[in-house]
Amino acid sequence: MNNLNYLFAAFLITWVVIAAYLWMLGRQVQNLKDDVESLTERAGSEPATLEAIVRPDVDGQAIGNR
Repeated sequence: MNNLNYLFAAFLITWVVIAAYLWMLGRQVQNLKDDVESLTERAGSEPATLEAIVRPDVDGQAIGNR
């Protein structure tokens, strides 16, 4: 019967560690969502397109289209 106490303790500790890890991941995801929302507000209401990001070169062609 004594071995069942150790098994239960190990089981409980395992679930506590898993719950803490999932809670930590949830916090990190929420922080990333907040950062993305903040950056989106700072950048304006329209999302940036690839054409707006790539600067045209001196010849008028995009740098990546050579």
